Amino acid sequence: MRLLNEEARKAFPKNPARTEEYAHAAMALSDSLHFKQGIMWATRNLALSENGKGNLEKQLDLTINSLKIAEELNDLHATGILNTDIGNILVEQDQPRQALHYQKKALRIKQSLGQPGEIARTLNSIGSSYIRMNMPDSALYFMLESEKIKLALNDHQGLAVTYENIGLIYLQQKKYALALPYFDISEQYYKESDHLNGLVKSHLNIGLVHTMLHHYEEAQQHLSEAALLNSTLKNAKNTMIYHKNMAVLDSARGDYAAALANFRQFSLLNEEMFSLEKAKFIANTKEKYETEKKQHENKLLRKEQQLHLATIHQQRILVIFCSMLLLGLFIVTAVLYLMYRRQQDLYKQLNLRNTQVQQQNRIILEQNTALGNGNQVKDKIFSVISHDLRSPLAILEGLLFLLRDEKMSEEQFRIFSHELWRDVKNTAYMMDNLLQWASSQMKGIHVTPDDFDISNILKNEFELLQSMARQKAITLTHELQRPIMVYADPDMIRLVLRNLISNAIKFTPINGSVSISYLLSPEKIEIVVQDTGVGIALADQVKVFSNIYYSTSGTQNEKGCGLGLPLSKDFIERNNGKIWFNSSFGKGTSFHFTLPLSAEEEPVSRGYTIIVKEGQQYTENVLDNN
Repeated sequence: MRLLNEEARKAFPKNPARTEEYAHAAMALSDSLHFKQGIMWATRNLALSENGKGNLEKQLDLTINSLKIAEELNDLHATGILNTDIGNILVEQDQPRQALHYQKKALRIKQSLGQPGEIARTLNSIGSSYIRMNMPDSALYFMLESEKIKLALNDHQGLAVTYENIGLIYLQQKKYALALPYFDISEQYYKESDHLNGLVKSHLNIGLVHTMLHHYEEAQQHLSEAALLNSTLKNAKNTMIYHKNMAVLDSARGDYAAALANFRQFSLLNEEMFSLEKAKFIANTKEKYETEKKQHENKLLRKEQQLHLATIHQQRILVIFCSMLLLGLFIVTAVLYLMYRRQQDLYKQLNLRNTQVQQQNRIILEQNTALGNGNQVKDKIFSVISHDLRSPLAILEGLLFLLRDEKMSEEQFRIFSHELWRDVKNTAYMMDNLLQWASSQMKGIHVTPDDFDISNILKNEFELLQSMARQKAITLTHELQRPIMVYADPDMIRLVLRNLISNAIKFTPINGSVSISYLLSPEKIEIVVQDTGVGIALADQVKVFSNIYYSTSGTQNEKGCGLGLPLSKDFIERNNGKIWFNSSFGKGTSFHFTLPLSAEEEPVSRGYTIIVKEGQQYTENVLDNN
């Protein structure tokens, strides 16, 4: 077991997968022999293998489990090491202040045990926390203290980490000439110890420093070497840093197109890593919840078993007692009566306990339902933010980054600004829909009906959507020829009209048309939004008003969050109306909805047509023919 755990630890820098293989073997053997110390080190090695995969949450859980065993065994040596491990994980999770608590506790333990190698390792970890806290002077102090011990021990592998961190301190202070020699010697020691991940990070750091020193050829060589080595390691974080550093290098060399491409790739990988970490967090939360639920159920089962055993025990006492008191009927009867009363009390307690268990199960079921609903709202918001709202902001950040550093001309910025304006406009509409939907899901929205002129609201929404239509030279026509008073919530109907008209523009090709017409009946009005767009495939029509996340790009790759139409259906139905649609794939779609008329509705001749073409706009008045 000790040999398996030692081999697992040695294999980690070169082959994390081999570490996991040895750790599982050590765990199986230790578990079969109930050897807690072997289980502790095997758990720690499994945590290291999760670090190689980038699963920091899983690594933290395993390390904490290993620490609990170490504290139970009163193993100070292991306790110090595991506290350092937890501190390092928290540093990688960008929680340096929490990390310092574990690191300083580990330092006190290792100093009391007189372990210079472990003391140097912990000093290095504390310095890493101060780097993350942007306190370079404190970080440098701990790194230099660590260096003294490692030089005395001739610990080249440990010095590789310390010199890398000293280089990062000088890089943080923009002292590039001082940072470069530390990164160079760190790279040599990583190469000497065959530490693949350390080599990749060294080349990435050296490439960035050469870029800052305007040594572009050397920077390109080191970044290319980092990419080559990482192709074996397949570390997503290293790939993300590579594209970020390449964007800086390309920008410095004046290759703005390549810089933008690398920055976009960096943003995409960063977004994927965010989504992956979110998914891991949700999975770990669910796993913890299931574990706690099972523990609670086991506790209830143990209580029921104890009550059952108590009942059996009382019944045995009854049999023995009856057989001992056969000599006297009165005594037997009295004893049986007393035991019967006891048995009845036990049954009452058992029934009461069963009732309590049933009540607790109902409460748990209700909590699960509420938690599920909350998770659906949260997952929906995270999904939209991570996939639909972050991309335009990332592109805007990239453009502003290049414009701020005067890496892009105003003419180039104007070329990109049209597409950016459209993305930001769509993002604003998506955010409006998202907030309204979230409020609706959390039962925080209320209907406030009033009498209002739907023609006036429609006119205002037309004015807001003119710029969007002008981008695609789409003709907008409006056939309402007089004010029409309806009874509904004006803010909700405004959002419904905006969603239906913007959707029609989104899925209508250039030079198409979108028209709004109406039908009046004695008690209601039917509004029709008709477009000549791409239509909706028959297989997708069932998804339009469902709660399933359903969103497709428009004819010019306009994006949406997939909430507009379900939200519109909800608002129309809240206002005592109905909504439906007819669509022919490739020919167009018409959305219909009804609203109740106001008792004050009076006919007044008024109507208009708005036509938007590329580069021009004019309005035609339409007289009442009724």
